[in-house]
Amino acid sequence: FYIVVQDLAKRDLHVSIKHFLRLLACISLVLLGLSLDARSESCQMSSEIDPAVKDALKSSAQRSFGYVASANVTSLAQSAIPDIANNSEGLSNLLEANAKDLAGATATPRNVFVLDATGVAPVIENAQFYCGVFNPSSDNKMGFTLQNLPAGKYGLVIMDVQGAKAPYFYSFLFKQDASAWKLAALFPRPRQIAGRDAQWYWQQARDFKSKGQTHNAWLHYLVARELAAPVPFVATTKLDAFHEEIQQAQPPDLPEQNPVALNGANGKTYNMTNLFVVPDERGQGLDLVMKYQSPDISDTGKTFIENKEAMKALLARYPELREPFGNVVARAVAPSGQDFGSMLPMKDVK
Repeated sequence: FYIVVQDLAKRDLHVSIKHFLRLLACISLVLLGLSLDARSESCQMSSEIDPAVKDALKSSAQRSFGYVASANVTSLAQSAIPDIANNSEGLSNLLEANAKDLAGATATPRNVFVLDATGVAPVIENAQFYCGVFNPSSDNKMGFTLQNLPAGKYGLVIMDVQGAKAPYFYSFLFKQDASAWKLAALFPRPRQIAGRDAQWYWQQARDFKSKGQTHNAWLHYLVARELAAPVPFVATTKLDAFHEEIQQAQPPDLPEQNPVALNGANGKTYNMTNLFVVPDERGQGLDLVMKYQSPDISDTGKTFIENKEAMKALLARYPELREPFGNVVARAVAPSGQDFGSMLPMKDVK
């Protein structure tokens, strides 16, 4: 469960509030559901938390963000649970990845939650916390779902970042250890890419969908989703409606579900296993990234040529992808999991 680096292009931890409301609609199960809920996970929102606990969590979050902004791995590790403290390399990599954006920045707590999962199984496979007013007529619904969560009491603090190069959420999950709150997970989340927010990418997705460009639409929906949520495991009324729209737009040939065979002009077939986007290095837009299976990447010169052929095969199958992306990256993945990547400007892939 304890997450230092989130690969959100590959995982979807969104909880369906609509599914929960369907359960509530089953009147015969309501009393049983409430009884079980009382013995398992519960959530307190900021207005419900004991002031001393809330102040302690806010102080822990602001102190932790100070360590993040100054790239102080040692102090951050010392205030963390063993899983993080013993993974200084992963922690250092995470801080380094955000160092340029967050150097000199400060942060203010936006929301505080206490997630109580005490008195249950040692590890909860699918811990669900429902916060606020949960009934079919309420617009104030919020939930969190955490996978493989060790039993305990947790504090989640969502921070608004000031002074960064771009708008940012930075959230911390703490686990209670006696009277202390130990850092259990970090969630850096930019709120803009190339100066554009979730609403802009959402509208782009809808525009591509209206033109029948289903893959461009899907990739922009995913960007909008990541920019809209402060943490990857939250659901709100608005996010749940957005999630349904995304699901309805999902193309039938996503390589993450089944490899997609791309026919190259050289007569070879490239089995694509991943297709996603990342911000470009100059912060001016998005780059398209594909991964495909390769039997051998030891000859990097040969693999570079194969990468270009795989790019050409991808764009031959989905010519719509040429329009919104500045560069394309192909990564040949060997059976060992090692890969070799190369990047070309989209205009040079011919």
